[in-house]
Amino acid sequence: MALEMRTRCERCETAPLPPDGPARVCSYECTFCEACGAALGQVCPNCGGELVPRPRRAAPAPVPTGRVGIIGVGEIGRALVDGLCGGAGRPPEILLSPRGADTAAELARRYPNVRVCAGNQDVVDGSDVVILAVRPQDRAEALAGLRVGGDRVVVSLMAGVGIDELRRTLRTDVPLVRAIPLPAVRARRSVTVTYPAHPVVDALFDGLGGALPVADEARFGVFSALTATLTSHYWYLATLTAWAARQGVPAETADRYVRGLFQGVARSLGDGTRSLRRLAGDHETPNGSNERIRTTWFDAANAESLTGALDALLADLRRSG
Repeated sequence: MALEMRTRCERCETAPLPPDGPARVCSYECTFCEACGAALGQVCPNCGGELVPRPRRAAPAPVPTGRVGIIGVGEIGRALVDGLCGGAGRPPEILLSPRGADTAAELARRYPNVRVCAGNQDVVDGSDVVILAVRPQDRAEALAGLRVGGDRVVVSLMAGVGIDELRRTLRTDVPLVRAIPLPAVRARRSVTVTYPAHPVVDALFDGLGGALPVADEARFGVFSALTATLTSHYWYLATLTAWAARQGVPAETADRYVRGLFQGVARSLGDGTRSLRRLAGDHETPNGSNERIRTTWFDAANAESLTGALDALLADLRRSG
């Protein structure tokens, strides 16, 4: 399996660690910046093992997309900026809206190619690719009165807002593309679903881990619904950790173990030669503990409940889109 190139120091949590830059790692891939590695005496605080220089990985060259504007600088907006600025070669000029002012200002201080504009129209006027990363419920305020013309391309990250509705809102004939980037674009390791295919947009996301164009908005909605299961996984892990703490295990110890357990699961997903059901079977012993929890907790009724929740969400997404 490939070495996981983590993009943040897990001690100071601020130092960016691009794959082609210096970092220190232990044999379990705990990753630290050079300063924190020195402060720790080159000893991993988690496993007690040695911290050594991490091999550098050549980052993909940035795609010449021109200037990129981002309206709405929340978690995904920040991840996009980190990903676009962390690759090899010269990154694009990035214009940020004043929405999310603290985050935008912090990114502008960190990256010399990033600047914060006075308003959303300034972002549009100065950009070749305009990314709309506002919450769907905030779109009326954020997009009111925006004038989008010329050779620009607009990329919408707003769930449940279809192409037709967005075109009516913006009153524009420029190309409109929907996309579902995930926080892992920060490390340029996320496959981003797009619709419709557009060479500039798909090339941009190819540089952030890969673009997955789909044939129509109906299928795009399916991927949007799948994405909505992400935080359920975190709550599942939090529930496991809380249960262990109730059994007398120190909370920090339980948290560390659960994180390590499922980081290993994440790495096994990189093996595309085995189906997901095969991976599950390979981790089970007949009549063993894993099979017992799976069959008594995630039984047919629970599977049907999850399927029903996804069906209902997809129906809502299609109605609103």
